[in-house]
Amino acid sequence: MDRSQSLEGKLLIAMPSLNDPNFERSVLFICSHNEDGALGLVINQAHPASMQEVLDQLGLDWGHREPAVVYQGGPVAVDRGFVLYEGLLDVPGYLKVAENLYLGTNPDTLRHLVEGSSTGRFLFALGYSGWASGQLEMELKENAWLVSGLNRHILFDTPITTRWESALKGIGVDPVKLVDWGSHMTN
Repeated sequence: MDRSQSLEGKLLIAMPSLNDPNFERSVLFICSHNEDGALGLVINQAHPASMQEVLDQLGLDWGHREPAVVYQGGPVAVDRGFVLYEGLLDVPGYLKVAENLYLGTNPDTLRHLVEGSSTGRFLFALGYSGWASGQLEMELKENAWLVSGLNRHILFDTPITTRWESALKGIGVDPVKLVDWGSHMTN
């Protein structure tokens, strides 16, 4: 797969026909996509854990900041943390996923973002969504997903409860007019 075919740095928007409860009305940010498969984070499903509960594990305090959402990044490795953040940090173990946007799994990344002077936005997810080689391409052919370019407003600023609708509207699709034709077909 050449770089032009990669969905890395793009949003996937679940179609109503996607028959998987893990991804119903979901929006995912694709962090990596190549011939070996793909890795993404669901960015509109809250995990039951609070940010303070996560930070307690690292001996950190969320302090007086607004409550932050911990995202349910996907059904794979649900006990592992992933930080999607703006601004390169001096912390090993990151992947550049778009211009000035990085994915880190090192706990020091979260520590640096919380304690440090970084002003970049970030989101924290437990778990990720993964696809084997060719699996995502097949789901796209089956119209399970729509693809959108990177929209940082949706990624960091849009309320979690309206991200699916906002992502659809961002590509010119009215969510009210989406129909799962497969469920309306008769034999």
